[in-house]
Amino acid sequence: MRKIDLGPKPALPLAGLLRYATIRATVGEAGIVADHETGEKRRVLWPEIVGVVARRLPSEAPYRGETFVDVVSNEGSTLRILPWTELDIDGTEDLEEGDARARRFVQLVAARCPDAAVDPATRTFLGSKGPAAQLPSASTLAQHDDRLA
Repeated sequence: MRKIDLGPKPALPLAGLLRYATIRATVGEAGIVADHETGEKRRVLWPEIVGVVARRLPSEAPYRGETFVDVVSNEGSTLRILPWTELDIDGTEDLEEGDARARRFVQLVAARCPDAAVDPATRTFLGSKGPAAQLPSASTLAQHDDRLA
């Protein structure tokens, strides 16, 4: 297993501000094992994943418009992969940074979970070289998060 460090550590203003924030995620044959920012460990098996969503955080402070990927599964087990999430990926080539990294991660999850829902905005992101759809404000981020709860 190779450890891939793909980005800066979280900026202090975001610590504790994002729901589902994943600090580390190990991707393996059975699924994803992750450490949430809260310190909780989650194990999500591939068959449990029901959706994958790519979006950008609001551009307003303190969020900075970063692209993230939500892996949606059982209630309470959503994994949010952020630019600073440390990824250990078994059996895949190195991922890139930024939007390319997020795009490749969505492709990985979609390939392992063919029945998982991929919403139209995420499909557009996958089929382009452009950015993911942006959540325009903190309140839309909260609404997005509530739908994942």
